Amino acid sequence: MRAGIEVRDLTRVFYTFDRREGLRGAAIDLIFPRKAHPVFALRGVNLTVPFGQCVGLLGPNGAGKSTLIKILAGVLHPTHGEVRVNGLDPWKGRYRHRRSIGVLFGHRSQLWWNIPVSESLRFLAEIYGVERGEFRHTLTRLRELLDLDPLLPLPPRELSLGQRMRCELAASFIHSPAVLLLDEPTIGLDLLARIRLRSFLRDLAATGDTTILFSSHDLLDVEGVASRIVVIDKGHVLFDGTLDELRARYTDFTARVTVYLDEPASWSLRDKLSQHGELDWDPNEPWVLKAKVKHVLQFVQELTESSTPRDVRIEQPSIEEVVLALYGNKVPHDRA
Repeated sequence: MRAGIEVRDLTRVFYTFDRREGLRGAAIDLIFPRKAHPVFALRGVNLTVPFGQCVGLLGPNGAGKSTLIKILAGVLHPTHGEVRVNGLDPWKGRYRHRRSIGVLFGHRSQLWWNIPVSESLRFLAEIYGVERGEFRHTLTRLRELLDLDPLLPLPPRELSLGQRMRCELAASFIHSPAVLLLDEPTIGLDLLARIRLRSFLRDLAATGDTTILFSSHDLLDVEGVASRIVVIDKGHVLFDGTLDELRARYTDFTARVTVYLDEPASWSLRDKLSQHGELDWDPNEPWVLKAKVKHVLQFVQELTESSTPRDVRIEQPSIEEVVLALYGNKVPHDRA
């Protein structure tokens, strides 16, 4: 299967210097600079994203998410390692590479501030060499998916943050790139704007025509859109897999089960069920049993063999709980 993104042993090092205070100290630093200290933004990252897959990138501030996306976009050069985006080296044949990607940084705009959004999109299409017929077709699709009609006649300075981000996303996709790189696309957006952006990315990912890599601090963005999750921290890949795999690997219990009975639970039933997980029951509600279990099917099978429950409710742990557990383990894990 053709890869949309290939990263091999990627390392990026920045350097910081101890600096003296004041104007006199700055002058001394020019003549006698202090020792440089290496800061590793990325450490030996390996990542392969098949063409058409949507991957969510999770990690705390300073984890290396933005650095990785900037390297893939060709903005930063790696200190060591190999990178291919849609089969192209981001620094060799830059024109072809930039024509094949769409990039959105949540804190930077690619629209002209004082002219209508429609004109900005038209200018960008000209820059990318998009034919007029293709431009009209793509713009019609984006107008429907992002509800752009009320926004196109307005300049970005008259738009709210959520409205502007929808237009920024359209600008990133106006040339129908094969690879879409999004760095914090939902930052600062209200709930409605987040839902619209998630819906667009979900619909786009469902077509399988575009490779999508996006970072976010909102775990619901990743859970609702991405088919695969990559978690990085301090430049290391901690996890690479599906959400279900993440839950199974980094939580002691994968589900909370609440059992409603027609009669109080007997001690024998409690003893049997406690073998499959951590049982919690309230003496004031003896007909309600709560359990934390790792193997839900085994628990439910034992329950139905020993009793006739009125209702059983199964609740998976939230992705926030899972990621916090993962950060607690700090065990690097690269996908094979």
